[in-house]
Amino acid sequence: MKTARLDVRLDPEQKKLIEEAAALSGGTTSSFVQAALLEKARAVLREHRAVERIELSAEAFDQLVVDLEKPARTVPELLEQLGKAGS
Repeated sequence: MKTARLDVRLDPEQKKLIEEAAALSGGTTSSFVQAALLEKARAVLREHRAVERIELSAEAFDQLVVDLEKPARTVPELLEQLGKAGS
């Protein structure tokens, strides 16, 4: 059961545009807006989550583990830049 509400303020031209599109799609204005909002919300969440999650093949993951287990090495250029940042 749908009980939550979301109010949106539009100018008259925006409202008319949405109402026309809803009519052409064969649904109500409410169902049209709901579908559009959900589609946009899901796209934003997918994009955000894709940035946070990196997918690797099994071979790439195994190589990453090997590389991470190697001893650290000093990078003189990085140390120089860090020294400049601390000044």
